[in-house]
Amino acid sequence: MSKYTKGILVTVAGAACWGISGTCTQYLCSVQGVNSVWLTQIRLIFAGLILVCFGFLTERERFREFTHTPKDFCYCIAFGVCGLMFTQYAYTTSISKTNSDTATVLQYFSVVIVLVVSCIMARKRPVFREILGIFSSIIGIFLVTTHGNFSSLYISREGFVWGMLSALAAAIYIMMPQKLMKKWGSILPIGWGMFFGGIAFFFLMRVWRIPMFFDREIVLGLIFIILVGTVCAFVLFLMGTTMIGAARGNMIGCVEPLVATLTSAAVLHTVFMPVDILGFVFILATVFVLAKK
Repeated sequence: MSKYTKGILVTVAGAACWGISGTCTQYLCSVQGVNSVWLTQIRLIFAGLILVCFGFLTERERFREFTHTPKDFCYCIAFGVCGLMFTQYAYTTSISKTNSDTATVLQYFSVVIVLVVSCIMARKRPVFREILGIFSSIIGIFLVTTHGNFSSLYISREGFVWGMLSALAAAIYIMMPQKLMKKWGSILPIGWGMFFGGIAFFFLMRVWRIPMFFDREIVLGLIFIILVGTVCAFVLFLMGTTMIGAARGNMIGCVEPLVATLTSAAVLHTVFMPVDILGFVFILATVFVLAKK
């Protein structure tokens, strides 16, 4: 098996882990009644600790240098709070207000946000392919949220707002750490960012005031989301994109909402109308259109 083929398979596996994790999150929030704020905090702290420990074991010299570089380390903390914490909370809440597949698809509107900001910063107009991607994304979101009815939202207004906030958060998450990751790699900045984002989230949202109960299903779901949906998904996707390139990796990332849709339908018996599927196709087409450099 060639390195490129392995990269394709590893990237697909990472994106699929994210998709399945979305369905698991929907199950915990909607069926088990787990609070999305509490879930976000647990996910960030424990996933961050695992990645930091992994970085320490595999990159001890870089680990020491990174923690002794105050400017970069402080920026990493800011990234954890403004990027990772915001992303995880907005996405988890979006799932609790809609469902895993709709939340995932709405989050892909971040592709358009990143494109617009990049064009503004570069002081250039978008090319035809980019304009086509913007319209495709807008059409897809319109179909998913209104089912073609201009006078009302098919999903709740709250769900739509959190979906758009999730897209904005994802755009910040993508753009903010670029220089940091080029210098230090991805494991340490993401690991420390998740950890500090989780700590900040704990105090800002007063998580200790949220009543919580545990049973076997909740514990197993938490373990799955932390290990598979966060740690494994990130490591596998990162490993795969280094083999096949970021552009192809982003295209293959479209597996995530497809897996979320399939698992949600199979496990949670979520019902989709043909217009939902059409909306998903339009939004996923945006990523394929814009993935080429």
